[in-house]
Amino acid sequence: MPAADISLMDAEGARQLAARLKAGVWIGMRVELVETGGESQLSAGDRGEVESIDQSGRVVVKWDRGFSLEIDPERSPLRRLAA
Repeated sequence: MPAADISLMDAEGARQLAARLKAGVWIGMRVELVETGGESQLSAGDRGEVESIDQSGRVVVKWDRGFSLEIDPERSPLRRLAA
C-alpha cells in the first residue's frame, strides 16, 4: 500500500489491518490447525475457513466439523491452505 494511502486510513482501519497482519491470515482463507493450544473442541489437523479477525488478532474460524470458534493463533497456530 503506498504511503499516501496509509495516511488516509482511520485509526479503526489501522487496528484491523495490524490485527490481520499479526494473525497471518485473512477472511475467507482456508486454514488448518497445527496445534490445539488448549482448545478442547479441536484437534490438530482440523480445517476450516476464516470468518473474521478481531482487533487483538483473534481469529473466528468456521470449522468443517460444523461449528465456529474463536482462537488465538499465537496459542493455536494455523497453517494457510491452498484455495
